[in-house]
Amino acid sequence: MCDTLYKATTSGFIFGKNSDRSPNEPNLTVFFPRKENSSKKLKCTYIEIPQVNITNACLLVKPSWMWGAEMGVNEYGVTIGNEAIFTKSKGKKIERLTGMDLLRLALERSNTALEAVTTITSLLDTYGQGGNCGFDKSFYYDNSFLICDDSEAYILETSSKEWALTKIHDNANISNRISIHEDFVNTSENNSVDFFKEHTEPIFTHFSGSFFRQASASCYLNSSLVFNVQSMMDALKSHEPKDINHLYQKGSIKSVCMHKSLLGDHTTSSMIVSVSHQQMTIWLTSASTPCLSLYKPVYFGINGSVVFNKAEKAYDYWLNQEYLHRTIFSGAIDEQKYLESVNSIQKSWITEEEILRKANPTKDEQKKFMQNCLDIESKFVQEFTPFVQAYKNNEVKKKAVWKKLDRSLGHNVFEKTLDMRLKK
Repeated sequence: MCDTLYKATTSGFIFGKNSDRSPNEPNLTVFFPRKENSSKKLKCTYIEIPQVNITNACLLVKPSWMWGAEMGVNEYGVTIGNEAIFTKSKGKKIERLTGMDLLRLALERSNTALEAVTTITSLLDTYGQGGNCGFDKSFYYDNSFLICDDSEAYILETSSKEWALTKIHDNANISNRISIHEDFVNTSENNSVDFFKEHTEPIFTHFSGSFFRQASASCYLNSSLVFNVQSMMDALKSHEPKDINHLYQKGSIKSVCMHKSLLGDHTTSSMIVSVSHQQMTIWLTSASTPCLSLYKPVYFGINGSVVFNKAEKAYDYWLNQEYLHRTIFSGAIDEQKYLESVNSIQKSWITEEEILRKANPTKDEQKKFMQNCLDIESKFVQEFTPFVQAYKNNEVKKKAVWKKLDRSLGHNVFEKTLDMRLKK
């Protein structure tokens, strides 16, 4: 489950995505530099394909065990988020390229949004898509993609090897459902079909809660006269009003900021890409639960802060934040006071980033700002160390759903097969 949003602005665009997956599945923020490849073969999550000579530098947010990624941006500013969608297609259990593989391959091999579309559709036609995409359970689906750069944006939706493409002119958002009907600019099919009617699997689509999340996110995109980074954060942190009082007990599959429920997953990471006058700022939680997280500002190609070169370090950061959030879920930390501080810090960072951007900063100034924000977060989080330690020691009362999940938190997160991840 996921939601991806895009808004064109007078000077660029704002992209946002929540990655909704198993609550125990780390989503890691990892940077891969531009590379000349000596190997002729590339092992993706399940299958091997020919490698290209040069791959672009990419900042990816990816599940710990997968080769591919849920969202990311490359050195040319191409930005992509993907969604699980539920279709009538057959053969999803056959191990092919995953949607996450297709996303990473497009970023590594494309210099524009339209090139990324071509990369995905070509790979799809050659290899198809399929294989288990669940961390601690079997989960099979097809994929949709929101793809943009600083000049244009597209929605690409797929069903097995079939696909439909539509261009975004102002704003759009996708969720866990097909959204293209007959309003496509291109399609793999020769006739003028309604892609939604032709390919939608209705039961999984209905119970995914995607109708409510897509409508809610669309309201945010269309309701603000001045849509900015704060507006995107508000959208990604938002909850279904009827579910607010039981988010930590029963969860909410209808919320853009998804909380673990009987039917649904949990938002395990969130990313915003803001481009203005060809200057890019990336805002990352590098952690779950956007409503409780600080989005840290980072700049492409400058490592540090919450952008890591090694998956293990990204995992350590994610896990530490996860324990803090679960301590808040338990009620051991005063949520209201915590959020007052988070909101105040976040507002100041947004203001500082706007001032810095207008000053045309050097890389050293950008790096200093990134590090300062991380230092502020680290100092803030330290205040809650005794409460988090008590939570880890099982000295506080936990909600039933989280008590069960805690038993396997951190187990086998880098194992490549479902059997090995479930092994005790």
